[in-house]
Amino acid sequence: MPTSPDDPGTLHHLFEECVRRDPENIALEYEGEFISYGELNRRANRLAHHLREGCGVRPDDRVAILVRHPTSVIVAVLATLKAGGAYVPLDPDNPPAVTHRIVENVAPRVMVIESSAAAGAMFFGGELFVTDVMSAALDTPDVDPAPASTPADLAYVIYTSGTTGTPKGIAVEHRSIVNTITWRNSYYGFGPDDVTLAIPRPSFDSSVEDIFCALTAGSRLLTPDRERITDRYYLVELLEHRNVSHFLITPALYQRLLPGIDAQTTKALRSVTVAGERFTSGLVREHFRRIPEVALLNEYGPSENSVCSTVHPLRATDRQVLIGQPITNTGALVLDEDGRAVAPGGTGELYLSGAGLARGYLGNPELTAERFFVSSAPPFDGERVYRTGDVVRVHEGGDLEFVERRDHQVKIRGRRVELGSVAEVLAKDDAVDHVVLLRHDADSETPRLIAFVVGPTAPDVDRLRALAKDELPEYMVPSAIIPIDAVPLTGHGKVDETALAARYADATGQAGPAPEPATPVEAALLEIWQKIFAPLGIGLDDDFFELGGDSLSVMDLVSGVEERLGVQLDNSDPYTGRTIRSLARIIENLQNTKAETS
Repeated sequence: MPTSPDDPGTLHHLFEECVRRDPENIALEYEGEFISYGELNRRANRLAHHLREGCGVRPDDRVAILVRHPTSVIVAVLATLKAGGAYVPLDPDNPPAVTHRIVENVAPRVMVIESSAAAGAMFFGGELFVTDVMSAALDTPDVDPAPASTPADLAYVIYTSGTTGTPKGIAVEHRSIVNTITWRNSYYGFGPDDVTLAIPRPSFDSSVEDIFCALTAGSRLLTPDRERITDRYYLVELLEHRNVSHFLITPALYQRLLPGIDAQTTKALRSVTVAGERFTSGLVREHFRRIPEVALLNEYGPSENSVCSTVHPLRATDRQVLIGQPITNTGALVLDEDGRAVAPGGTGELYLSGAGLARGYLGNPELTAERFFVSSAPPFDGERVYRTGDVVRVHEGGDLEFVERRDHQVKIRGRRVELGSVAEVLAKDDAVDHVVLLRHDADSETPRLIAFVVGPTAPDVDRLRALAKDELPEYMVPSAIIPIDAVPLTGHGKVDETALAARYADATGQAGPAPEPATPVEAALLEIWQKIFAPLGIGLDDDFFELGGDSLSVMDLVSGVEERLGVQLDNSDPYTGRTIRSLARIIENLQNTKAETS
């Protein structure tokens, strides 16, 4: 592939081609704000000139983006690429300690932040651009900067958890992600009439597909309010009234969104992509029962291969959920323990090759050499390959089925979690001798991460929970931390996960007499909570979030209240009424208000 700065094989050049074709077409929509391709380009250009000429950004320099406002995020991403740099999206909701570790690792030339997220940049000594304060004062040109980066330069760095507590930065070049974006636009047939609802957060690698498939196909990118991304009523309203034709979503969130989708009121919708974690055929059947004319596709791919590696169009009659076959310019090898290709029906580890491979792990040449390598031996024949760690089954015709991970990596709410990273944080406490992590209810809609700790006693648990919340992203904080005397082992000397699961059930079971609800609303809420948190024992004054509740559990709670009590709660209500008793008062007040006005 050519590598001159004038080569069109960079993300921002593909965007600029759309600008030239139809500058007045709407590129972004956010809460009633509409930004055309031309205006978006001008805003990005002004910041790009500042980053290059004022801050010295050059090819392969990283620019960390710590911004909440969705349109400001997109402007910063495009500006970074146009300046020649690589963007690093950070989650403003992460604890400052998490942001600090990532920024130390990425060593950005500049941080683009907004004032509401300034705490995450207080330790950074380099150049800062505060977008909501400084953008209006920019007097730089609004024309496209001269091309600087080539397809071989970095486009972005995405961070996932690492086994030693240090996040891993996956460095992706333009030519790799352009392969994915070009394939996807062709495969789905995206064009100027499409509207993509951008559900994944910018710090999640699926967001790269949403942003750049839309902005390189001339489509509209509809960015939702991040605070309401798990509000089913809000998302359904966007689907019904904003002519959404496509969205990408994790299975856990789609399971909760789907009951609100009506084929008659979402007629613009033509495809849904599910990605991020495994799911069952039950979700497939429910999709086609509700919206039978809407295509459903399963995308699989590690961040190390530019988001998407294989795809499978699903059908209502599917009994198994397959991850399908490789996308364009991607190779997939399935090898057994001896390095031999697996025949149909067999299982083995998946190795990926081709145009989508990342450059490697930023600042970690040892891990890069371990996971990305070139071998002259068959069946690699000199190709550079990535060892995924995923065990898959080969079906007749070449379709692949995900089976399991080979290591201690799991998915929680679509995010990759290295269990060693969580253990490393808890082990910082002087009382902790050993940590074992267990993914409980792995096949449920709400799997939980449980930490078993040797050394601490019950009074230490609150301190450990506070440590985890300070040091880990919210989705990585264990739902429960359980002290144990020793790690149970099987006869083969391995950790006995069955015994740990039983210990979890014992530790979380109801102690003392069963709770006695005082009202019908409390009784209904108790049943809803017991279903969400089984097998935990539930008290009327237990805190929903201390029991392990999260944003997806809130969706289950709100849905259960509507189904059982006919009351539509706002997604913020469970954060105010965090116990059964307090939430019951909120519901009863809503019932009384409704009765008075009817």
